[in-house]
Amino acid sequence: METIALAFALARKIEEYDSKKKVTILYEVIETAPSETVVIDGVKYQRSLNFTGKIDTYFAEYLEILNHYKKLTEIDYEIRYQYEFNEQPETLEVFKTVLKNREYVAKKLDQKYGNLRVRMSCPICGLTDKNSVNNVYSENTITFYCPEHGEYSINVNEGISKLEYNSPLRNLIRGMSYTATNQSADYDFEILRITGSDYAGFYQEELRYKVASYLGCKVSDMSMIFYAPLVLDWSGAKLSKSLYVKEGAYGDIPKRFINYSFLKEDLGFKGLDILYDIVINWINNPYMLFRHYSIYYFIKEFEKYE
Repeated sequence: METIALAFALARKIEEYDSKKKVTILYEVIETAPSETVVIDGVKYQRSLNFTGKIDTYFAEYLEILNHYKKLTEIDYEIRYQYEFNEQPETLEVFKTVLKNREYVAKKLDQKYGNLRVRMSCPICGLTDKNSVNNVYSENTITFYCPEHGEYSINVNEGISKLEYNSPLRNLIRGMSYTATNQSADYDFEILRITGSDYAGFYQEELRYKVASYLGCKVSDMSMIFYAPLVLDWSGAKLSKSLYVKEGAYGDIPKRFINYSFLKEDLGFKGLDILYDIVINWINNPYMLFRHYSIYYFIKEFEKYE
């Protein structure tokens, strides 16, 4: 929520600074994220949020937040799903480059398994080889394996809309695709990415810039990333969704600061307005922007604004 609010606040600030610029939020949805996991013959398989339909469970809340900030800031937004990103011609060319250099990329991005972590769900049951253990590659074809229905393949020259990636590979492909878009005369816009600071530092240096440079992408031209401050728990670690759902974890934190539905129940849309006021204050005072904040900071700030 903080990252979404920051995106709208930054877009609003850019338009105020330069009235000739028009900014739109491009909200990229990863509908291929795992929904459920199962182990078969020692291999981990997963089904995606999209296949199980669980993506629809909370997506209405995301739309509610986006629509509220659109109204508040007068900044429009677009939604792009993973399959739509894959359908971009720039993404296809980037993936072909990755495929040609898959041994190097796999070694760098997946040091545990040494696999190119590209996946495609079984068209019948939706099972996906999580760690790409059984993938077989030829020049333009990837063959996948389902323990229930056998082999199935994709020819990348016919499109890659159905492909899925793990986080480091998706991050690399995104960065190179955005860069190609920004450098192309075919577009009258540039992409500035906003993401959480857990993707900053060593992660980008080793898993994005170095690999992209090896693949022929000029790093000095790569698309800019604007990092949202992390929200930290009492130990200094990033506030964890998985810890929240464990019994007793974060029991001292008011639920409104852990779950949007409770925030809405307590404060309605005023809660979103307060969060926006907090992040716009960071932008107006940049020394507050380039750091992290504990969840207790937000608790105190909400008390002030309330």
